[in-house]
Amino acid sequence: MFCSLSDNIQETFGITPIEAMAAGLPVVVVVVVVSDWDGYRDTVRDGADRFRIPTLMPQAGLGGDLAVRHALEIDTHDMYSGHTCSLVAVDVEAATDAFVRLFESADLRRTMGEAGRQRARSVYDWSAIIPQYEALWTQLGELRRAQSPALKPLAHPWPARMDPFHAFGGYASQTLTPQTLLALTDANANAALKRITAHRELAMVDFARAVLPTAEEVQLLIEAAAGGPKPAGALVEGIPAARRPFVFRGLAWFVKMGLLRTSRKLGA
Repeated sequence: MFCSLSDNIQETFGITPIEAMAAGLPVVVVVVVVSDWDGYRDTVRDGADRFRIPTLMPQAGLGGDLAVRHALEIDTHDMYSGHTCSLVAVDVEAATDAFVRLFESADLRRTMGEAGRQRARSVYDWSAIIPQYEALWTQLGELRRAQSPALKPLAHPWPARMDPFHAFGGYASQTLTPQTLLALTDANANAALKRITAHRELAMVDFARAVLPTAEEVQLLIEAAAGGPKPAGALVEGIPAARRPFVFRGLAWFVKMGLLRTSRKLGA
């Protein structure tokens, strides 16, 4: 099996799932499990020949500081991408469900592997791709001629350093908004606080501390979530107004770390 649960803005089209699909054989099949993320959702048909796992990212307008840190060279491009993906969550439970289904059914693995191989060869072979490129160039030329007279200034006027949650807002399958319903994964606040403290001791988590909520803010969020499912906006009401947008987007990090769950699973 092939797995690519991408959560970063560096992954656009994603050639590796196509290569994995093309490797499908009658007996030894390659089954693909990928995140529902940017180009992956175009190349991988959920339920037909592959599994796409839901993703979550903050809404546009909450990542301008990430772009500025990159522009001022406080952060390298790798750090910029790392900070951004720290605030993008992949649904781990859905990924687990997909793998269980595949592990339990050889027929499903064979069927999906063969379907993926056929799709890779019929849609992404060069004989199919080149005519699509030629058609795209023609279409773009027509769009430029038709729309250039009516172009207006950009809502985000610094195109070289846009808020990543605006520039890449279409990548995730779900956007974190004030109405997004969230609940603690752990049974109580103390267990959640203990687990998040342990997570933050890991270098692969702590590297992004500049863009994550402080320990005091984490405690306030955990306590706010302890009373049961709440809209994301309600969880940050106790945060000072100047810090509220910064901490709000950090709720995506809580989901990424498995401390909060989105509404899709609240009734489970």
